[in-house]
Amino acid sequence: MPTRRGRALMFGAIGLYLVARALSVDELFSVAMAAGVLPGLSAIAVRWARYRIGFSRAVTPKRLFSGGRLAIQFSVRNLGGMPSPPMLLEDQAPPALGGPGRFSLASLPPGRRETIVVERHPTARGRYSVGPLHARVVDPFGLAEASATLAVAEDVLVYPRVERLGTGGPPADRAGKGPSAVYRLAPAGDEFYAVREYESGDDLRKIHWKSVARTGQLMIRQDEARFFPRATVFLDARATAHRGFGAEASIEWAVSATASTVWHLGRLGFGLRLSTEEREPIVARSGRNGTEALLEVLAVMQPSGVRTLLPALRRVGRRPGAEGALIAILPPPTPEEVAALGRLRSVYRWCGAVIVDVDSFGTIAPRTRAEADQKLAAAEGALIRAGWRVRSAGARDRYRDVWQTLIVAPGSLRSSASPRSSARRRSRSAGSSGRARSARSRSRPRREVPRSRGDCGGSERRR
Repeated sequence: MPTRRGRALMFGAIGLYLVARALSVDELFSVAMAAGVLPGLSAIAVRWARYRIGFSRAVTPKRLFSGGRLAIQFSVRNLGGMPSPPMLLEDQAPPALGGPGRFSLASLPPGRRETIVVERHPTARGRYSVGPLHARVVDPFGLAEASATLAVAEDVLVYPRVERLGTGGPPADRAGKGPSAVYRLAPAGDEFYAVREYESGDDLRKIHWKSVARTGQLMIRQDEARFFPRATVFLDARATAHRGFGAEASIEWAVSATASTVWHLGRLGFGLRLSTEEREPIVARSGRNGTEALLEVLAVMQPSGVRTLLPALRRVGRRPGAEGALIAILPPPTPEEVAALGRLRSVYRWCGAVIVDVDSFGTIAPRTRAEADQKLAAAEGALIRAGWRVRSAGARDRYRDVWQTLIVAPGSLRSSASPRSSARRRSRSAGSSGRARSARSRSRPRREVPRSRGDCGGSERRR
């Protein structure tokens, strides 16, 4: 088809023809004829040219974490016996991946291969489409072009940003002490343990033929079943509860914290469940495969329109499945939601909550800041009294530091998002420590210290 230059030349030929008719100049007729025929000849040459060109495109990796390196490699080879024409490659991509890529390729001699590598660094989680890849061949005069689709679109999944949380984690035992996983003999399990003699009713498929050949008796394979420690991660992704926009929004901080928790607990060997305010808990086994399944859910998660957490908290507390540890990452809950969270402490062996100070993700008035501090303090106090471990976090807090204080230190530690609230906490802690010292001094029995004869207190002298 004609390019913009070719269409302009065609319109110019029509104009020249009209001028030649008006002025009766034969030379202008010749120029108008040439200008009208040349774009047509260029289109025929581009459309029916016998070029043999091979294309390939590779997108690696197909799954990556936010901020990682995405490589898109184009390979073009001239398979024909004549030089290829100049080409323009255009690969479609969304703005989150840097937008479309356009590359010009010079003429290639026969048998020559040209490789182009483009690097992208996606910063926003989600599922994106790379492609399709289009190629345009233009004639030497730039008057006509032919386009073709060389590669279809490919999906790329970008996981949320994940922080390394160190080595700490919630209690992983099931009986108060011991290893993080319990092994138990079972007819079907994960690992081979031993062999035993055949008993009536055993599955014949479990016969250990090597032992039968050695002993002459039927022997049954005895497996060892591994029961992984359990953990449930709860995320509140309600649109009405979060603040901020884009990558700096509080919901993105919460999703990244949830992904970091899932990744960390999966590496520690936990069997995981992921629950949100609008869906049933998603169960995944421990290990890389189970963890990636939950990260895929978090990568495409969008804010919901749910108004209250009460139905979701009831789902989290249902058995079977409600066991082990519970980690909740949520904005400041209402008193009714705090009460529902407190009741979950009787279901799970260990409960920890990260309360996201959503008001720190934007600019608010001092009065609103004070009200937010009071709401945070009330929620923290109620959860601590219910037996939870609580940590609040603001926009400037790293989740690694929040996790370490949540796991190691009992009780609640407030965020550094509000200097005013930290000063009030220091004054309250100083007052409480002073009252505690005075109470200890009152409750401690007074010991009488005998005075020596040389004291200045006027001790009695024996006469």
